[in-house]
Amino acid sequence: MLDLYIGSKIKTLRLQKKISQSQLCDNFMNRIVLSRIENNKALPSLEQLIHISERLEVPLSYFISDVKYDKLIEYADNSSSIIGDLFNSQNYYEIVKLIEYNHDEFLKIQDFNKYYYAGASFFNIGLYNDALKYLKRYVNLFLKSKEDIQKLNIDNFCQALNILFKIMLKNHNYEKGICYLELAKKYLCEFDSLNHSICFIIHNNLAYLYLNTNQFQKVINLLESFINTHDNFIYVRAMPHIYMSLNIACYNVGDYDKSIKYIEKAILLFKFFDDEYDVGRCHLNYINSLRYSGNFDKAFEVVNRCKDEYKKYNKLYLSFFIQEMILYFNIGNYEKVMEISSNIEVNQLSEMSKHNYEFMMGHIKYLHNDFNGAYGLFKKCEKYFSAQYYYRDLSLLYDDLYNMTKDISYKAKQNEIMNKNGRKNIVMVQQ
Repeated sequence: MLDLYIGSKIKTLRLQKKISQSQLCDNFMNRIVLSRIENNKALPSLEQLIHISERLEVPLSYFISDVKYDKLIEYADNSSSIIGDLFNSQNYYEIVKLIEYNHDEFLKIQDFNKYYYAGASFFNIGLYNDALKYLKRYVNLFLKSKEDIQKLNIDNFCQALNILFKIMLKNHNYEKGICYLELAKKYLCEFDSLNHSICFIIHNNLAYLYLNTNQFQKVINLLESFINTHDNFIYVRAMPHIYMSLNIACYNVGDYDKSIKYIEKAILLFKFFDDEYDVGRCHLNYINSLRYSGNFDKAFEVVNRCKDEYKKYNKLYLSFFIQEMILYFNIGNYEKVMEISSNIEVNQLSEMSKHNYEFMMGHIKYLHNDFNGAYGLFKKCEKYFSAQYYYRDLSLLYDDLYNMTKDISYKAKQNEIMNKNGRKNIVMVQQ
């Protein structure tokens, strides 16, 4: 039992006496070291134990009687945990130097988490191949370990998998990234650790990958199940991001009432955290949800208000003009679209806004028989729309290109994506 371990005894007695870690350390020892001792990840030295017993006003024998040292060794990573202390102090370069110049010394360190510290340190300084090597080694070590050791190190295990996901994301390997995050979710559920902050992060990132692979119902099932089984949100800062993911998933499956409900929750939470920029980003999604639901009057109202409120964030500010163009585009008021476009400096737009601008202007030029202008604009945004799975927009784009050029390959491309489950963007009705 954990109450037989020295660290657990120290922590229990300290809490009973209402003494903080800083008070117990009292300039004699490092609080990070004490934290590791209390979590049974390190053994105190004799001098440290004497100091602790004096501060807690108990004899030394209180801590060492009935302790099962054979089991404690399994939990104790290392009596000094040099690499752990360096990592907790964010001295990533020192860890990398230790590994590269004193590798034999690194291998001798008796710390269960040393490969995690190594991999995370390489990641934090941008050396991703080395990060992969050490993090995979740590994951394999964890999976081969006994259950009690796994329970103690579940957070670091999930952090390691989350970093591996980030590396896969950089390589656009979404399938492998999903595997890492689903493994983390599996162990968090097994060890009943769903209220750990890393659990919120894992669910949020897994939803992000599902969104990017058009698995919208999976996003809804994952996140609604998660929030419906949590009545105590420890990591509340993750919640607005979770609501944003639900918003996007819901409007892509056509559940516009839910999409509006979730984005309104996200807006309220970002406002609570005084995160003005992300409140603005949420309003872009809010406008989309209103548009898809057919509530154009409300959408125009939100656009006009946001154009006044977000002038200091240039790219975000310009995005609301693009949203206004999209609204008019979908109700067929191309004259108004052209009027707004004349006041936009295209080179200042975000990548998404720029390509949306090119698409709308391309279609209007096509309607005005400016085929050369339309062709050039369509070719600029075609690749981006394809990468983002904007199949409704692409369908209209290919239809216009076919009608302009009579090139049958465009008709073939249109037929190929006709029944694919893509993401909604500008065009509201499948062409």
